[in-house]
This record gives sequence, C-alpha cells and structure tokens, in this order.
Amino acid sequence: MRLGKGKSLLAVTASLTLLAGLAACGGNSGKESSASPDGTGKNAAESSASGSQAPAGEMVKIKFAGWGDPSEKEVFTKLIKDFEQKNPTIKVEYLHIPADYVGKMNTILAGGDAPDVFYVPDGDFGRWVSQGLLHPIQEFVDASSLDTGDMWESGLLRYRYDGAVNGQGPLYALPKDIGPTVLYYNKDLFTKMNVTFPSADTPMTFEQLLDTAKKLTVEENGKVKQYGMGPIWWEGFVFGNGGAFLTDDRREFVGNGEAAVSALQFAADLANVHKVVPNAAALKDMNDSQMFQTGRLAMMITGRWMVPEFRKLGFDWDVAPLPVNKWAGWSGSVGIGIYSKTKHLEAAYKLVEYLGGPEGQKEQSLMGFAIPSFKSMAATDVFLQPGQKPEHAEVFIKAAENQVPGPWTNLPNAKWFDLLSQGLAPMWDGKKSAADVLNELKPKIDAAIKEGNPAVFK
Repeated sequence: MRLGKGKSLLAVTASLTLLAGLAACGGNSGKESSASPDGTGKNAAESSASGSQAPAGEMVKIKFAGWGDPSEKEVFTKLIKDFEQKNPTIKVEYLHIPADYVGKMNTILAGGDAPDVFYVPDGDFGRWVSQGLLHPIQEFVDASSLDTGDMWESGLLRYRYDGAVNGQGPLYALPKDIGPTVLYYNKDLFTKMNVTFPSADTPMTFEQLLDTAKKLTVEENGKVKQYGMGPIWWEGFVFGNGGAFLTDDRREFVGNGEAAVSALQFAADLANVHKVVPNAAALKDMNDSQMFQTGRLAMMITGRWMVPEFRKLGFDWDVAPLPVNKWAGWSGSVGIGIYSKTKHLEAAYKLVEYLGGPEGQKEQSLMGFAIPSFKSMAATDVFLQPGQKPEHAEVFIKAAENQVPGPWTNLPNAKWFDLLSQGLAPMWDGKKSAADVLNELKPKIDAAIKEGNPAVFK
C-alpha cells in the first residue's frame, strides 16, 4: 500500500491532518449507497453468476487493474506472468493506472464495463460494495486452502459487509496489504542533540513525546529551523487516548467525548502552542516526508510504504511505536476484489487468491514497502529483512497486532468522516478549541451518518 497514491485514506486538513488518497487515504465521496434489497449483495452475485463461464480447458481472458510506482508495476507484471504459467487457460490483461486511480475507476465502474479484478482501497470499499459493484468471495475463500486464521484480522474485517455496515458479514475482497503506522526518527539528529532514542517496545506517552520534541526543535532568530515532530495523524492520537469516533452500533458520533477532545487539543497545541510541529505555512513548500529526508524533521508518522525510499537516505534512521500512550492507532490497506458483473468469476477469483495468497504476498513483501497479510510470514526474513533498515522492523508487526482500520472504513457512506476532517481546520489553525469545534460538528456529523447510511437505522 502506498499512502497518497490512489487511495483515499485521509484528507489533509490544514497542516496537521493527513487524510490522503490512499494509501490511507480520503475516505468516501459521500454518495448515497445503493445496496441490494436484502443488503447482502445477493442480486449482484446472482447477476454475475448467471454470466457465461468458459467451458473447462477453454482460454479465458480477464482484466486486472491497479496502481503503483514502477517497482510495484514490475512486481505485479512478474506475478501475473507466474500466475499465467500456473493457470495456462487464463490470460490476464494488466491495466496499470499510476495516477488518480479512484477517480478513473469511478468513471470505469459507472460505465458498467470494469476490469474483472481490481484494487479496492479500504476507504472506497464501503461505497463500492454498497452500490453492488463487488462480488462476494466468502464461499470461494471457504472452499480454498487459504489459512485466514493466519491473516491479520484487522486486514480481513475491513473487507466484510453485511448490507448495513463494514466490518461484518461475508468477505468481498482479500487484503493486498496492510499498512500499520509507526514513528520514524532520525537517529543522527538524536545522537547529535544527545536525546535518547525512542523505545521499540514501549510507546511514548503524550508528555514524553512533547519533552522529546522540544529537545529536538531548533530555533534561530525567532524562526524554527528544525522541528522535533512532524504533522500529527490525529486518529491514532484519539485511539491511543482511549477515545472513539462512533458508538458500537455506528449510529452516533462520539468524537466530542473527553478522551477524543483532550487528544486532539494536545495534537493541535504541538504546533500552535509548543511550536514543535510545523504548521500549514511551514509545510507550504515542503511536505513532511521531504522535511524528514532533508533533516528538518527529527520524527514523523508514516507507514511501511516509505521504507524503500528512506533506505536511500544518507543518514541513519529507525522506527518506534506511535507516541500515543499505548500500542494503538490505525492501519491502512488496499484490497483485491472482483467486479460484480464479471463473466469469468472462477478465473477472477483464482487471480485474487494468488495475489492475496502466500506467493503474491511474498513477492510484495520482498519489495520492502508492505507487511504481508500472513502473520507467520511477517515473522520471517521475508519481511524483517535483517541487515537493512529499519533495525527494529518488528515494530510494524506489533503495530499491526494492535491497530484498527481507520474510522473512514466503518460505514459504507463516509461523508460523516469528511465533515469531521474538514471541520477540524479551525482547531488546527488555533482559532477554536477542540471542544468547541467537535461540539459544533456533532449534530452535522450525526445527520450525515443517518442520511448516508439508512440501512444502519433499520
């Protein structure tokens, strides 16, 4: 998974909210969902099941769409070639969409002639499945040799749908990857400024984070030259402080509770009060990744997908748990799903299982930017890659064990989350308190939840 390269995980609100296109991230478009009458996707399944399947032994051609940089494209080209050799009656046409993947797929899906198999960002899964665009794969998975018990549960559950909410019901996709978020830090800066490295075993508390960030922040002539901490991925701060965004039944917004409010106020104060995190103006000409790579950020939050790029850096660096009081936070993911109108269902599932199964996961993990979907594989050198940075790669494994899908994945229509992320701007700008902003947003968000997700209230 690559945050910001085709998905909609988070949307950047002001300077400190990272909500991007994937690879974590910008959620949903807020369009009203249109689930099948029984809420299970059965209609779509029946319509595609009635499509013609090629007789045994006859050549079948299917299309597969995804995005990714040249290295990912190279790996998937190789995987497809290997798949075709193992399945000589199936030919795969690879449609690589390097930019604006979700926008282009929305257009293709609206046209009614989409690829048989395609990437499904977790932030767009709910909208696509509720519109009947994905075929359920639970029966195929149950009949396969895939050991789902060895897969990250948080990776699987975000691709489940019961006709009302995500995270429950049958599977509609297999995770292509799971991307836990962690703290990256510049070891050379820590050493230079005589600051103790963060623990790889125990997350920093909010107080410890502030103290460490202050020690690593350098100001010259009234202007910050080096920031101790990068922009805050605030959802993890809420989770780490014991807060929540929705009630268990997904019917009400509770992000204005005390735990969430205090976490968000702390996050905003890091930039506005303590000046240890760059604000919007400071990020105007250089994003957090660029600032980290040029030595202007001592610490930053991001996912495994940055490892290949950071391995090219000329300074020493490592990873630690998110500094959110305890092991907590969110992970991003991209799934691999099947178009509900495919005419080659069995061939399509074979490709999904191959790419999401052990062989596909191994090749993707060797690239360095993804943690494999299988827990047992993550504990091997395939993922840990001893001798290469980061030294404490096991931090990603512990993070995957404790992090949950982002809140934008909880409901098919995520307009409520868009309202939240966009509505926090006055807080990030220091114009309003977290409590005032969240209390003002609550009735609007509650209305969006009810309007966009009527099946939840039946």
